Amino acid sequence: MGGIKMFGRQRTVTCQRGEWTTVIRTWFAQIPVAWTVHVANADGEIAGEVEETKSAWIFPGTPSNVPLTPEMVFKRGYWNTFYLVRIRPVDTVTVTIK
Repeated sequence: MGGIKMFGRQRTVTCQRGEWTTVIRTWFAQIPVAWTVHVANADGEIAGEVEETKSAWIFPGTPSNVPLTPEMVFKRGYWNTFYLVRIRPVDTVTVTIK
């Protein structure tokens, strides 16, 4: 699925159950940024996984996986030229990125 480029505005995306959805993707950016991600669904149960990949200029990064929670903060550092966050929920969720 397509990604969301985030530069100072709030966005909302629906992540289908069992499918990877890119929620944050930046290219050639070297200014540190933090995004707050809120995850919600109809029954309030949030489960799934998140994959975050940070690169160091031309050197590819290794993805790190963490459990999906209702609120998460992602930080792109100065050297993270390419940055990617993907979500794979157990049930369909709505993600708001600030």
